[in-house]
Amino acid sequence: MSAYSTGQAGTNGEGLREYLIGSASRLEAAVLERLTEELPVYRKLPAEQLSGDVARMIRRSIDDFVQAMRSGRMLGPEQLALLTSSATRRAEEGLPAEAIVSAYFLGARLCFDDIAVTAGPEDRPAVTAMYSLLLEYLQHVTTAVTDGYLQQMQITVGERHGARQLLLTSLLEGRVDAEAAREAGLTLPPGYLVLALAIAPHADEHTPGIDTNAAAMRKLRRLRTELALYSRGAALSSLTPDGGLILMPSDTGPTHFTSAHWDDAHRLLTRLQRAAGAAVLAAAVPAVLGDVAEMCPVATELAHIATASARPPGLYRLEDLALEYQLSRPGPARAHVARLLDPLDAYPDLLLTLTAFLHHGLDRRAAAEALTVHPNTVLYRLRKITGLTGLDATRPTDLPTLHAALTCRIHTIHELKG
Repeated sequence: MSAYSTGQAGTNGEGLREYLIGSASRLEAAVLERLTEELPVYRKLPAEQLSGDVARMIRRSIDDFVQAMRSGRMLGPEQLALLTSSATRRAEEGLPAEAIVSAYFLGARLCFDDIAVTAGPEDRPAVTAMYSLLLEYLQHVTTAVTDGYLQQMQITVGERHGARQLLLTSLLEGRVDAEAAREAGLTLPPGYLVLALAIAPHADEHTPGIDTNAAAMRKLRRLRTELALYSRGAALSSLTPDGGLILMPSDTGPTHFTSAHWDDAHRLLTRLQRAAGAAVLAAAVPAVLGDVAEMCPVATELAHIATASARPPGLYRLEDLALEYQLSRPGPARAHVARLLDPLDAYPDLLLTLTAFLHHGLDRRAAAEALTVHPNTVLYRLRKITGLTGLDATRPTDLPTLHAALTCRIHTIHELKG
C-alpha cells in the first residue's frame, strides 16, 4: 500500500484528496520556499507579502484543486474572480506576468511530484486521472490570471501613455512638466537627442492585393516596439508610418556630446531600419531639457532638407547639412544655386536620374533599378547632366554643390507655389 492509499484510491482518488488535505500546510511552505529559490523576483518581495498574499494564494490553489477533484468540476466564477483579482494586484505591484504564471506551474509540479514519488502500482489510475485534471486546472488558472493581468496592464499602459503624451506635449511647448514625468514613470534627463524621422514605405505597402494601410501600421508597430526595447521605455515619440519625432534621453547637453553618443544614435537608427523593413532617414539635434521646443523644428527642417537634397538613408547632424540648411533661407545665394539646375528643366528624366543617383549613395545599379532603366542609361544621363550644368555627380568635389542645388530648387519651387 502507498503512503496515501485507501481501499478506493485506485478507483476514485479519495486517498489522493485526503493526502493533499493533510499535506496542505507542508506543501504550502515547500512551494513558497521553492518560489524564492527558482524565481528571483519573489526573493525581492517583502517578507510580509510572501507570508501574506502569496502564501494565501498557494493554500487557496491547493484547496481549490482538492475541491475540483472531489466535485469533478472546474473552478466556479467566484474562484476565478479571486485569481483574476490576485493577478491584478500583482500587476499593480509590477510583478512580471511570466513570474505569476510560472508560480502556479511550479506549485502544481511540486505538489504532483510529492504525490507521484510515493505512489504505488495500485494508485496509477488515480494518479493518471489527477494529472489530467491538473492540466485542465492549470488551463483555467492561466486564463484567469492572464485576463486579470492584462486588464490591469491596459489600464496602466493607458495611464502612462497619456502621461507620456502630456510630457511630450509640454516639452514641445517649451515647458518642463515634472509631474507628468512622474506619472509616466520617467525621470527627466539632463537633455534629449531630438530625432526627426523620414520613413520610406515597406515593400508590402506597394504590393498588389495587400492592404497597404495594414502593412504601414505593422511597420509602425515594429518600429515602436524596437524603440521601446532600445530605450527601455524611456524615449518619447510621435510617429506615423511616414515619420515623426523621437526624443531620446541623453545624459548630457549638446556641448558635451561625444563620438560615443553619436555612435549610439547610429546603432539606434540601424535597429529602427531593420525593424521597419524600410529605409529610414533621421536628422539629429541634441538639446538641453528646456530647449527641446526650439530644437524640434530645426531637426524637422534638417530631415526635410536631407530628403529634398536626395541624401541616402542615414543619420544627419546639423554640421552634415550646414550648407544646405543655410542656403534654404531666402536670398540671392539661394536663387543663384537653385539656377544651377535650370538647364535640366527641359529634361525631367535627367532631374529624376540625378535625384535617384544621389539618393542611392552614387550607386548606379541601385539608381537604375529604382528608375527601371539599364545602368548604362543612368551613366549616359549623368554625362548629359554634366554637359548641361558643368557639374559631375561622379566627382566628389561637385557633390556638395549638387545637394545644395537640389535643396535650393525645392525650396524655391515650394515658395513659388505658396
